[in-house]
Amino acid sequence: MLIFKILILVALLKLLINTERPSLCAGIYTAIVLLFNLMFGLGFIASIVSAAISGVLALIYFWLLNHFRETAIFWLVLILGLAIGLV
Repeated sequence: MLIFKILILVALLKLLINTERPSLCAGIYTAIVLLFNLMFGLGFIASIVSAAISGVLALIYFWLLNHFRETAIFWLVLILGLAIGLV
């Protein structure tokens, strides 16, 4: 599961670099979180709440990556976001 999370974030990072649309990446990530929560037997309401929280955090993360794209802070945000995503 850990490798799958990293692959998803790397793929979404590539999509962000190509499209420069953090909301698209956050939306895809939120849909994936919702689907996995439902597949692993989490209740419907709990899945919706979890997906909503993940969506907001993902939007902030991808917006920061897009905003600091050409700076050294990009790498700091990238590493911290991947580390937080592993938890």
